[in-house]
Amino acid sequence: MCGIAGFVDPSQGQDMLAAMTSAIARRGPDDVGYYLESGVGLGHRRLAIIDLSPLGHQPMRFESLVTVFNGEIYNYREVAAELEAKGYSFTSSSDTEVVLKAFHCWGPRCVERFIGMFAIAIWDEAERALYLIRDRAGVKPLYYTASGGRLAFGSTLKALRPYLSPDQRTQIDTAALSEFLSVGYVNSGLSILAAVKKVPQAHIVKFHDGRITEERYWDVHFAENPAWAERPLDDLVDELEEIAVSAFKYRMVADVPVGVFLSAGVDSSLVTAILSKHYGQLHTFTIGFADKAYDESADARRIAEHLGTIHEEAVLTPERGRDILSRFYDIYDEPHGDSSGIPTAFVSEIAARGGAKVVLSADAGDELFGGYTRYVEFYRRWDQVRRLGRAGRAGGRTLLRLISSVSSPARSERLSRYADMLDEQPFIPFMQKRIRAASSRDYRTLFPAFEDRLTPAGEGTLLDQMCEWDFKRYMVDDILVKVDRATMYHSIEGREPFLDHRLVEFAAQVPNRFKMDGGETKLILKRLLGRYLPKPLYDLPKRGFGVPLMDWIRDFYRDRFVEILEGGSGYFDRKEIARLLDRYRRGEPINYAIIWYLFSFQTWYDDWTAEA
Repeated sequence: MCGIAGFVDPSQGQDMLAAMTSAIARRGPDDVGYYLESGVGLGHRRLAIIDLSPLGHQPMRFESLVTVFNGEIYNYREVAAELEAKGYSFTSSSDTEVVLKAFHCWGPRCVERFIGMFAIAIWDEAERALYLIRDRAGVKPLYYTASGGRLAFGSTLKALRPYLSPDQRTQIDTAALSEFLSVGYVNSGLSILAAVKKVPQAHIVKFHDGRITEERYWDVHFAENPAWAERPLDDLVDELEEIAVSAFKYRMVADVPVGVFLSAGVDSSLVTAILSKHYGQLHTFTIGFADKAYDESADARRIAEHLGTIHEEAVLTPERGRDILSRFYDIYDEPHGDSSGIPTAFVSEIAARGGAKVVLSADAGDELFGGYTRYVEFYRRWDQVRRLGRAGRAGGRTLLRLISSVSSPARSERLSRYADMLDEQPFIPFMQKRIRAASSRDYRTLFPAFEDRLTPAGEGTLLDQMCEWDFKRYMVDDILVKVDRATMYHSIEGREPFLDHRLVEFAAQVPNRFKMDGGETKLILKRLLGRYLPKPLYDLPKRGFGVPLMDWIRDFYRDRFVEILEGGSGYFDRKEIARLLDRYRRGEPINYAIIWYLFSFQTWYDDWTAEA
């Protein structure tokens, strides 16, 4: 795991390259390296995980190719063996050298052979072309900006700050801000800055002769495999176990200590249980809360004791949360509305203090295997809406908006959201409106430039549509961003065992009845976990990984929220903000999600523009 940055720009030199690379120092405290030749700069900050010797130093060269690389290729030994059979030799045991020579042998689609997570930049001196490549699931981030036949890239937005002009640093993309206010994150392809884009997951971006081309090299569609319709559940569990054991063991490949984030949930319990049996004793990390409604630490402790892990835990207090909140955008360098970023940063700190250099985080189990309890609720709501028919929807929408116009602010907000959901629309736009924190009308009242960014209709069963939407959006731009930034801030590497592409491709084909049945979710994962843990240890209510945010805002953070929101960025309607804060001060019911999103954006904006 590392940080990368660079440019193709003859007007820039060593000072710019050093500034961009220095901005991502926390991602790689072990080493720094530069390549600068004929207007092309590549910078690298190294967090040494595989081959700790100087032979793993980057940028690394082979013939006309030069690379900087962030991530891990877990099957690099197998790929190296293929290359050796073709006459290549190796001077290191680094996966970076394998990446470079695989590209030399097979070209940019060499990544189809990789099992791993990666953001790769390769400059071909002979072709005078730059390749930017991002892993299939989008675990590793990669941003770029291009104009006037020039391009710069970096692992984070901060890496590009020195390169951007003063205007580019402050020009907000209104589509991205609309997306953020809707769901709390900025979707792939966009960034909060109009001048900056993201390399989408599973894409190769080529920059040659001042032009950009994009190519997708992998995709997955969630659709039940008809050939699996009659397969018994235990037969599928056998296949799942074989893939999971391989995928999880690959994530233990390292020359440094590895730990696991353990909650009492099915996913992290499964990762810990499988590796405890098939790999050896693990080091696990858990956090708890004083509020028992959010605290899973006692349940996690029982699982750790049963599996014999070396277990560490700590309690996240409101005071500790406030400290993390004060550094939130030193950690997350783009607006991030997921309040679980606070506990994720805390558990990353605990793991770093505990000596881990690599941690496994069991994300994506919900997206792959239908684990979110909201899926059950969406099924029910959609069924209710469909029963109304077109005329019933239209009448209900009109009635709700009429009642909303004469209701209290809190009730009006709620009724406006319900009215939005009754629009004539396919399921996926309906789901997005259900996820949103407010209605389109209320968003436009706060943010007059608000854009309704709804994705088109999906295909397949409702469950397959929900899983695919979350896998390609929520997981990439919320969950993976959160884990990457929190771990990298503490100079440790976060790995995602469930995002092995073999496991993803398997999960996408599993019959729905083996994922969800009535109100029970993740059936096939629970059947597999039952082979490793007694049911009372994992058959528990789902809590998620949130914080008691509403209570904290009301009881501990009130002054900070008022101070930030009264400052104003100029993007929001000041009268509406004043009305919202007035209700907040008086203790009236308010939309805390909107308060948090507004606070998150404004905090980021203040921090970002203060340094612009």
